[in-house]
Amino acid sequence: MILKIALVILPVFLLVALGFIFSLFHLLNKRLVDRFTKFCQDFGIPFLLFFNLAILDLNSAFDLGLLICFYLSMIFSFTIISCSLFFIFKQSYNSSIILGFCAMFSNGVLLGLPISELAFGEQSLFINYTIIIGHAPFCYLVGITLIEVGKIENDTYFYGIKSSLKAILLNNLTIGILLGIGFNVFNFQFSPSIEGLLKIGTVWIIPVSLFTMGGVLYFYRVSKEYKIPLAIISTSLIIQPAVVYFLGTQFLDVKLDHLKNAVIMAAMAPGLNAYFFANMYDECKDIVATTILVSTVFTVFSSTLWIYFLY
Repeated sequence: MILKIALVILPVFLLVALGFIFSLFHLLNKRLVDRFTKFCQDFGIPFLLFFNLAILDLNSAFDLGLLICFYLSMIFSFTIISCSLFFIFKQSYNSSIILGFCAMFSNGVLLGLPISELAFGEQSLFINYTIIIGHAPFCYLVGITLIEVGKIENDTYFYGIKSSLKAILLNNLTIGILLGIGFNVFNFQFSPSIEGLLKIGTVWIIPVSLFTMGGVLYFYRVSKEYKIPLAIISTSLIIQPAVVYFLGTQFLDVKLDHLKNAVIMAAMAPGLNAYFFANMYDECKDIVATTILVSTVFTVFSSTLWIYFLY
């Protein structure tokens, strides 16, 4: 059973490995990978989110209990890593926030979506998109606000919040999400032919993004530090999904069919946005890069075990 599940989700990671191998043998250079990354991040993924949120049935998709489970697990991961790094590992305030961001930012779009689809079917993805609506904006809100507020004096506290909100709202992912929700809320409709055409236009986005992700992982600057990445990986791949499952089954009575997708979303390796966030403040990029690279490999095994457990 475990082997069968592993074979089901393996194509997702084979695309990442293919991008890594192409870069390793210089079939992809860094400049080309950067262009692919920019295209996927600035257009491809925002377009994917816009389209799927525009056609999402928000009334049936909204599950407050499930969202509480997921976001509390993110807060828990962020808090446990940030506090541990600051008080035990003696990292700086900014580094602790950046690495806490890395711990809570699971790769729900590039890994969570395709793995959930392969494991539980396309009809279950409305749960994933419900989570994605606030996922990136929430992480950026927490991370940017805490860092910006930490740099300012008390009398300019609101300036830090204003700066963080501006950075979030100008993010292409947020723009795609807001446009999709707006399209949905105002009940705009695609004609059947246009919707079919747009759906075809989204098919390439995740495969190309996964392939590009492999190239990006190859060109990352990797750290020899292993204790901090292992702490983050353990939190991301084991503790965070366990918290989602525990809260959903013991306190909030979330439907298991819905909870499965939320657990898988929480169990994904940290996303590339964690590196982009570290790059914004030019701190601990090597540790974040190492964490993303190693955890993406580990996700092959951890996601297989989580899917087996959920079945």
